[in-house]
Amino acid sequence: MEDQSSGLERGKWLENKVEQVRYIAYDIEDVLDEFVLHSPPYTFHNRHFIRQIHTVAHTVYHGFPIRGISEKIARIKKSIDDMGSQHAFLSTGLSSPGPSSSSTNRIRPHPPVSPLLLDDEIVGYEKEKKIFTDQLVDGEKRLVALAVAGPAGSGKTAFVKNIFCKRGIMGRFDCHAWVRVSQHFEAEELFVNMLKQFCYSRKESYPIDDGTNTQTKLHKYLTGKRFIVVLDDIWSQNHWDVIKGGFPDAFRGSRIIVTTRSSDVASVCASSSTHVHILNCLGWLHALTLFYRKAFQDIDGQCPPELKGCSERIVKRCEGLPLAIVAVGSALAHKPRLPNEWEKFHNSLGCEITEDSNLSVISNALLPGYMDLSTNLKSCFLYFSIFPEDYSVERGRLIRLWVAEQFAVGINFQTAEEVAEGYLDELIQRNLVHVSNYDFDGTPRNCRVLNPVLNFVTHKCKYENFASIFPTENTSRNQKIRRLSVRNDCTHLPRNIDFSGVRSMFLLSLVETSTSNFEKVLRELKLTRVLDFQGAPITKFPEDITHLTLLRHLNFRGTKIKSIPSSIKKLSYLETLDLKQTDVKELPKEICHLHNLRHLLAYKHNVESYVVFESVQGVKIHKGIGKLTELQALSLVKVGKKFKILEELKLLTKLRKLGLTGIRRGYGNELSASVEQMPLLTTLDLCSDTKEEFLELGEMRNPPSKLQRLYLKGRVNQLPTWISSLDNLLRIGLKWSKMQCSPLQALQRLPNLMELELVDCYIGGELIFEASSFKKLKILLIEDLAELHTIVIRNGAMPDLKQISLHKCPRMTISPLGMNNLAKVEELILRDMAQEFIARLRMNGEDRAMVARIPLINSFTSGHQHSWSFENLSDSSSH
Repeated sequence: MEDQSSGLERGKWLENKVEQVRYIAYDIEDVLDEFVLHSPPYTFHNRHFIRQIHTVAHTVYHGFPIRGISEKIARIKKSIDDMGSQHAFLSTGLSSPGPSSSSTNRIRPHPPVSPLLLDDEIVGYEKEKKIFTDQLVDGEKRLVALAVAGPAGSGKTAFVKNIFCKRGIMGRFDCHAWVRVSQHFEAEELFVNMLKQFCYSRKESYPIDDGTNTQTKLHKYLTGKRFIVVLDDIWSQNHWDVIKGGFPDAFRGSRIIVTTRSSDVASVCASSSTHVHILNCLGWLHALTLFYRKAFQDIDGQCPPELKGCSERIVKRCEGLPLAIVAVGSALAHKPRLPNEWEKFHNSLGCEITEDSNLSVISNALLPGYMDLSTNLKSCFLYFSIFPEDYSVERGRLIRLWVAEQFAVGINFQTAEEVAEGYLDELIQRNLVHVSNYDFDGTPRNCRVLNPVLNFVTHKCKYENFASIFPTENTSRNQKIRRLSVRNDCTHLPRNIDFSGVRSMFLLSLVETSTSNFEKVLRELKLTRVLDFQGAPITKFPEDITHLTLLRHLNFRGTKIKSIPSSIKKLSYLETLDLKQTDVKELPKEICHLHNLRHLLAYKHNVESYVVFESVQGVKIHKGIGKLTELQALSLVKVGKKFKILEELKLLTKLRKLGLTGIRRGYGNELSASVEQMPLLTTLDLCSDTKEEFLELGEMRNPPSKLQRLYLKGRVNQLPTWISSLDNLLRIGLKWSKMQCSPLQALQRLPNLMELELVDCYIGGELIFEASSFKKLKILLIEDLAELHTIVIRNGAMPDLKQISLHKCPRMTISPLGMNNLAKVEELILRDMAQEFIARLRMNGEDRAMVARIPLINSFTSGHQHSWSFENLSDSSSH
């Protein structure tokens, strides 16, 4: 008991020391930022005299604060001295502060890994189990490696154990072993352990020492034998490279099974893609079954009616993660079966998932994966605590935020945004971040963390003071808040909190945003880098924001603001200005002073039933845009009569995304000349001034070769020849072009085109998809082609097509000819098609055989006041 008490005191003492160091680090960061805040900014005045006046004025205004900084530095130095030298701190920090410390008094190691899920807790993986078992015993003579990947707590180890330990499997092999690969394993120790297990399984003694290393002994021992081994929880490709050398491939039918949290590692370890098994979270019915089995073991998994509603809400929060379901179910099995007790447990579920709670098994399973992250990746992972449960964050927004926070910085030939994308991809591959939905090309569109993971992240954030959440956070006056997240049920910001050190503020929702309380908080935010007000009930741009000199990220997306003040020019460090879906129609001319701006997003969509020409609005911008040479994204700018804006665009050579509206006839050559100066461009969105205005596209000798998305909206006589040379093009949208010749001829050989949108772009009656055309196309939309009566699909055209949408083509009365050649189509969507066309596709219709193999066929017909009627034309017997 004395040792335990001493250990607790030592742990508490160490936690206090860590907190002191963290606060000193915050003070140092504050001083550095204050120094930047009060240092003379770079000025663009040409005349020496004007620059001198500017510098003198700046010194007078900022001189006193800069002198105050030296006093703060002295206080920081004293705090460090009070803690003792760094060497003394590190040496004593690992032992008790008292004289009785010994070499055994060390920091507690990482918590043990979570216990295995039991055999009866494996539900929902029956199909995967059969495939996996078949691959173990399929008679393949070569050495085959199988990999099982999934997030922590998904049941990877239990899944493998359930199959591995069956007599019918182990009996097929001469010897077997199961070893756990730790994050920081010793190769020699692992090979010794493995060899001992192989020998034990054959009731043989360990080989005598002949002077060779253990890896060689293992290789020699296994040569000529049919073995099976499980390498549980491999963390990296380097680990696999070290271990795999110990296994011979003697064509005896041996098997290696790897479990890992990383999908990338699984792909490297497995013999082929078919040998990779991803354990996703359980479906609803399987999750509920597993929960009932654990919570109501004594009554055969039968849930009492009065607990059913609360049970379902609890299971929903576990989001199909088997370990979380088992842990929660086991905890509730020992609680009184009273609705109010279970409701109380549900309400405190987020607080329970900590290292010291009844549900510590969940935290212990997640902790090793968290500890394995680099410092920057940890910060990116913890960032998800800012957003509430079930909140999916748009990928681009997340990346821009990480760049503004300086978690990701540009290195070598990579931009900071590209580095941040790599961070997100790594978190996804490690199965720490869940992708909510994917874009057409397979890239993540929105992502989040599962609720059990979010609870773990939130706890870590609170412990490390990474972010504070209002109103749930009990924050003291002395706490140094770095990131502030204001949630849905917050009616006002607290009045007794020091906001001066806040670096990021997220106003996800707040009722009283117009109060003086809110304005007071903004005035306190001296060192803020991020203000994210996306979707907040804000109607006016708060003028106090323009005093936040260090601001890098400003997001008003989805708010009701109507204008941006000219004082925006003070935000010289601003990198992102997001005004999407606001009522801002014109930007002030002072926007050209923001020389660090990288992302300027300002447009509004008003989409009801169909996208019409006027449904997308750009913003007016003044001359001077060419000064913003750091811009990577500029969308949508209304050109109109300001022809010279096109000339200035030539200077924006770093653009990746460009969107222009209001383009007039005669602008083609200048537009093309500017686009040619943008070699990094991946998205180009061009819209004419009116629906009847011709969108002229001049010829380009050097079109941007990296272009992936191209949208052309307006009248076009014919597509320019350079479009056919865009080998990286993934998506093209042609709208209101009204071409007399079919656009398919110019597009059909694009090697990587995956999505094609044709909206009112062709006035002919027939579209022919030639054989071997559109080889990678997955999504096809044909809409509002008034004269179209026939679609012909030659054999071999669009072999990968997954989805077809036919909308408002009134003269089409028969199904596309050759539709039955499209073997991979999964969905046919029809909107406002002729009744005769629909009738021929019904169960006994003349064209039914053409679409019989398509699993999902839905028809929608518009009615009054934007209402829709729906008809399911799918063959229900095929589901």
